[in-house]
Amino acid sequence: MGPPAQAAPATESFGTSVNRLFNDGTFSAEQIDAQLRALQRTGAGVARSDAIWGSSEPAAPADGVHHYDWSFDDSIAGALAAHDLLWLPIIDYSAPWDESIPGQDHSPPASVGDYAQFAGAFAARYGPGGSFWSEHPNLTARPVTTYEIWNEPDGPGFWLPAPDPGRYSDLYLTARAAITAVQPGARVIVGGLTHPAGFLPEMLAARPQLAGHIDGVAIHPYGNPLTVLAKVRDARRTLVSLGLGSVPLYVTEFGWTTEPVGALDYAPADVRPGYVRSSMTALGHLDCGLAAAILYTWVTPESDPGNLEDWYGIHPPRGGSDPSTAAFAAGVRAASAPGRRVRLCSAGT
Repeated sequence: MGPPAQAAPATESFGTSVNRLFNDGTFSAEQIDAQLRALQRTGAGVARSDAIWGSSEPAAPADGVHHYDWSFDDSIAGALAAHDLLWLPIIDYSAPWDESIPGQDHSPPASVGDYAQFAGAFAARYGPGGSFWSEHPNLTARPVTTYEIWNEPDGPGFWLPAPDPGRYSDLYLTARAAITAVQPGARVIVGGLTHPAGFLPEMLAARPQLAGHIDGVAIHPYGNPLTVLAKVRDARRTLVSLGLGSVPLYVTEFGWTTEPVGALDYAPADVRPGYVRSSMTALGHLDCGLAAAILYTWVTPESDPGNLEDWYGIHPPRGGSDPSTAAFAAGVRAASAPGRRVRLCSAGT
């Protein structure tokens, strides 16, 4: 289970996902460098991307001994540190040899313990004083401080065959214990939820010992800007109703695709910049106990007009400019600037 929950961070962080930049395997080292330099110029401080268990441990442990190949994760850690970006890793998904549904990496691991072993080994390598930093003294260390456990475990697309609050809670608690065993000051957060008002109470009902051992809850409040704020408010109210009012919220995904017309989370290209700027600005000044606001996503291929996943990116994949990039930078500046708190979550209380 690990130590009691950490206190909320003193300041809120802002950034974007960079998952497609690394996961797709189509960007060259030079292109990755150029993309991250552009992201750094916006003032972003955090970059969210997957720490894929199957890439790091493609084969089952032999005689109980785990053998990790850190080359994929090293490339991410090195590239982000070189641009003064803090990695928020998502510890996911099931390794091919440990899938509870063979052939489905979005099914939960058959062995919670093996997943937790990976999470702890990852923290030992990339956390403060980790082996990656000692092996790369030329880099200014930017150790991982916060770990997100899985992605959207309350959605059927990411937890097959169907969400299971009790099983996810076991995964979270076991992984948190493994991470904090090697990094006592780590913050381990519940993976981005799409329906926290339903899933969080079910988690606590299934595993009451979670109370007092949750360092943060990530949420994915997709929708228009007003919907984004309404979902943040509802998530905070849910935490308060569970006696978890001091647990910080991490908005680890929100954003809009510009293709195809009418797709889920669609916004026209001339409308999206306003959405990006206004939402980021607002998320920086709410009274809702936010620890981070992370836009989805920095760059996507922009190749298939019929695939909405190819058009969430706010920066062109081949360089150049996009109004959404400038809007994001303006939003980060406004969110980071001192200002009066917007009474959203405390209104009417």
